[in-house]
Amino acid sequence: MSVAQILAFPGRISAKGTVATITNAVLTAGGFPLSKMSGPLAATSAGPGASVVVTATKAAALLLMFGGQLFEKIIVTPRVSNLEFVLSSTTFPVEVWNTHHDASESLTAIAITGQGGLTVTNPFTFPLVIGPKGSVIFEVAVPSAGDVAIAEDIDFVFTGISGTDLRVTGSRILVFSVAPDWAEGIEETISYLTDVMKMYDDSEQRRGLRTLSRRGLKFRALTLTARNAAGLESLIWGWQHQPFCVPFWQEAQPLTAPVSAGQFSVEVNTVDRLFAVGGVAIIWTDEFTFEALTVAAIEPGSLSFTAPTQSAWAAGAFVVPGFLARMPKKLSVGRNWSGSDQLDVAFEGEAQQIGPLPAAALTQFKSFDVLEVPPNWVNGLKREYDRTMDTLDPGPGPLTVIDHSGVPVVDHELPWWIDTHAKITAFRAFVLARYGQLNPFWCPTWDQDLVLNEDASSGAAFLVISFVNYARFFFPTIARRYLALISRTGAPNAYVEVTGAVNNGNGTETLTLGAPLGAAAPAATTMVSFLTFGRQSADVVTIKWESTEYAETALGIQELPQEIPS
Repeated sequence: MSVAQILAFPGRISAKGTVATITNAVLTAGGFPLSKMSGPLAATSAGPGASVVVTATKAAALLLMFGGQLFEKIIVTPRVSNLEFVLSSTTFPVEVWNTHHDASESLTAIAITGQGGLTVTNPFTFPLVIGPKGSVIFEVAVPSAGDVAIAEDIDFVFTGISGTDLRVTGSRILVFSVAPDWAEGIEETISYLTDVMKMYDDSEQRRGLRTLSRRGLKFRALTLTARNAAGLESLIWGWQHQPFCVPFWQEAQPLTAPVSAGQFSVEVNTVDRLFAVGGVAIIWTDEFTFEALTVAAIEPGSLSFTAPTQSAWAAGAFVVPGFLARMPKKLSVGRNWSGSDQLDVAFEGEAQQIGPLPAAALTQFKSFDVLEVPPNWVNGLKREYDRTMDTLDPGPGPLTVIDHSGVPVVDHELPWWIDTHAKITAFRAFVLARYGQLNPFWCPTWDQDLVLNEDASSGAAFLVISFVNYARFFFPTIARRYLALISRTGAPNAYVEVTGAVNNGNGTETLTLGAPLGAAAPAATTMVSFLTFGRQSADVVTIKWESTEYAETALGIQELPQEIPS
């Protein structure tokens, strides 16, 4: 730097070249600022036309602007690539850009380390000379087979230059693409894990040990051609020890419009279906024709993906949500004939994977949900009474019984036949909100536990029932002070609290209510059931699908007589 310029300073140099004081000068060279002085600078001149000599006691500093951050280096784009779920062979481009203004740089090698089986397509020979401001695009190939976890570094090697690497991560799984035999139905399981600690008086302390549900599917996979049978057995042979991406076949919906390769969205009904952002959607036509994509966004009539479709698809091809699941270690494959296999398989879902949480509007009573689905009485209902008590038998003397809580713990199982997918979605939502045995709820027994002796009008403050020793045995226990008035005409259920009970001595009993009735309860069309407060009796719930719109299920309920809300 031989010549300096002084810009925008207060002060002057006289025409005769006499000494003047200059303050707050900015010293620049070649258009780049070098430093800014905060004190006065002395400047002298030998006369008109002579050079100005500036003396400063502070050294100048070079401040880089945008060009200094971008140029004179090698830039790899992208630097990080998260492939998420790798379910089919795919490729993506990587650009290597030489941003030097004047210098060429030589790429001497491409080094790949880690696991994943990735390869880089390189049509050039080494060393590859990349000219100033030139770039080269490579293709990174990701095969469908290989390690489950993908974690690889691709380093584009330049002598003396660092920071030219690409980090690739993802998870590789395989779609179990064999269709189910709907004649056998499909069993779906929703499971949690709860630690239940019982006290002396049957009160409980519960802890949920899973924050996400585990899903499972059990069905018969059936093949009817030799190729499909061979494909089924190859999946078992090569991938039984690894997680599969299993289609939720009961959620399948057809494409409503054709799809061309390279699209990021498809038109399909997603209402009441288990698609989830971050989850997997599979486009499927047969065992060997499918592709899987990660869901980026969900609308009522469409799905968007994080990557484009690799193939073209006709309208009518199925779109199915998928989940990660594993086969058991032992399987039995039936050979119907030389071209047909059948496999009864139960897939167990992987832990901590994304699971959709369908929403449903639930009735609440005293701030807890009410399960209002009437049961299927085809095989009858059953209750089990379990009273915690100790019996002391001294032998020759009388027995002594110690009743721990004063009330039995009642278990009852309610079976259901659920029609329409929307109702099944609502039931799923209820089960998922329970977190297994963790969260309690209200449920009518759906039995005629008490019989109305006379009609109750709207606004009535009491009910008159036929004598059943309610005042003597039921009323003293708070667990039997809540009733469900269920109309046989289809009117909404009414839930009431009994605050007093009297035996009238004439074959009837009068029950005082905590609040007036909001609607009339005719004796001929009203069933009075106990409104029980309880939890699921197990952490696993099974739904047996007969088709995509009909299912059977049962829920075991254990009452919690010591936890009745006040």
